[in-house]
Amino acid sequence: MTAGKTLAEAAARLTAAGVDEAELNAQWLLADAMGVPRLNLLAAPGLPVGAAALRKFKKGLALKEQGLPLAYILGWQDFRDIRIKVDKRVLVPRPETEELAGLAAAFLRTRKGVLSAMDYGSGSGAIGLWLAKEFPALLLKSVEKSARALACAAENAAALGLADRVEFIRASTLEAIGGVVDLIVSNPPYIPTGVIPGLAPEVLSEPRMSLDGGGDGLDVARMLVRLAPSKLKKGGALLLELGGSQAKKLLAAMPDTVWKAKRTHKDLNGVERFIFAKV
Repeated sequence: MTAGKTLAEAAARLTAAGVDEAELNAQWLLADAMGVPRLNLLAAPGLPVGAAALRKFKKGLALKEQGLPLAYILGWQDFRDIRIKVDKRVLVPRPETEELAGLAAAFLRTRKGVLSAMDYGSGSGAIGLWLAKEFPALLLKSVEKSARALACAAENAAALGLADRVEFIRASTLEAIGGVVDLIVSNPPYIPTGVIPGLAPEVLSEPRMSLDGGGDGLDVARMLVRLAPSKLKKGGALLLELGGSQAKKLLAAMPDTVWKAKRTHKDLNGVERFIFAKV
């Protein structure tokens, strides 16, 4: 079997199974199975696929047909310019969350002195660990309700050589977290509870704790807005990722007596997805 023929057959199978981006998923799975860069498969479709690689590929393909996220099958996800371990313990980071991390970095560049940040609901640790890589002196609090997710974040920190600057904290609110930081950044669960049963199988494979934001999706975000001021340095900021029309709704409810420079930011698709505010 050649790579080109294998990919064509696999893409047809995934398409029949209703998998989005069938060709791209097939390419990533085959590249991983063969241990070659994905673009090599496109440049050289005549590459032979060995028996061991084909067996691994078929296993991955079957999992993808069943609706498992690609990142879970591969065991990793690229996030900006770092690669992190991703498995069933954590949410798969989305491209929008890469944009959130970029906004966080832009704010931190305006701050002076020893920088500190909190990644609340850190999951795999992607946001905070990328910031720690970008700012070599940054002190990071990685906060997560799930012990299993926090363990994944710790594994990623160790793999990236960043563990000595990260404090891992298991907590379900900000109340018990001591100290103050320059920035609290979070991609909290923001999907309304009633919407969750209708989500795609891939999304339903991810931890419900990372998805379910309560009745209107804003339970965790409201907690952060309420408690963050006491955890931020003077001039510090809260930066959140939300969904749909939620950003405007939450921003309007943030008291002007507490929060300054309130604004939303659009994602690359034009959705007002991010909230930024300072104390």
